[in-house]
Amino acid sequence: MKLKLVKKNEEAKGSVSFFWEPEKPVNFLAGQYYYFTIPRLIYPDPKGTTRHFTISSSPTEGNLLRLTTKIREESGYKKTLDELPIGAEVEGEGPNGTFIFDEMVTGPQVFIAGGIGITPFRSMIKYLVDKNLKTPIYLIYSNSKDDFVFKKELDEMIGAHQSIKIKYLVTEVDGRLDELKINRFIGDWKLEIGNLTWWLCGPPPMIDAMEQVLGKLKITSDKIRSEKFTGY
Repeated sequence: MKLKLVKKNEEAKGSVSFFWEPEKPVNFLAGQYYYFTIPRLIYPDPKGTTRHFTISSSPTEGNLLRLTTKIREESGYKKTLDELPIGAEVEGEGPNGTFIFDEMVTGPQVFIAGGIGITPFRSMIKYLVDKNLKTPIYLIYSNSKDDFVFKKELDEMIGAHQSIKIKYLVTEVDGRLDELKINRFIGDWKLEIGNLTWWLCGPPPMIDAMEQVLGKLKITSDKIRSEKFTGY
């Protein structure tokens, strides 16, 4: 399916959202991803012309598909993507993925995002707010000081919805997320650690480390959902 670029927005240092108008409406679930193929790369890339990205918009936000990513100099694909003019067309395929929010779930959910791994959670939280769902969401978002994506939007959503709580972890100041910090956050929120479902999204080393931390906290694998964002 053809997707036409209609808008771009810088979200944080080096992170950009691209808004695409599809030929026909796309039915997707919050948290799913889409394949994007650029017809011709300006800069060479050994990984080719196709990548998959989470749809960072919510199904409640209309017809446009929002792709949000961190632009990296070493990626010919991303440099080309960043230089596409408004009106440019790419090929899209999807949606795909099972890292999705089930609106029938009512128990407390803990989202842990590292870096650009915030994108599926932005989609899920926006969906929850727009649908006025009461599922308690507790987001822990770890990133560098200037790199927090969607922070203004997230803060506004917290203010509009009492079921959403957020802790920001600034890595230069607070260090990496570990067992002690998780215990502290869970204590601040007055939650029972055994009654939570955990969602992890971010770079593979971060996800691997978090799975080990949750294992130390006696969290069983059936209570953990994870999605690794490789650095392409």
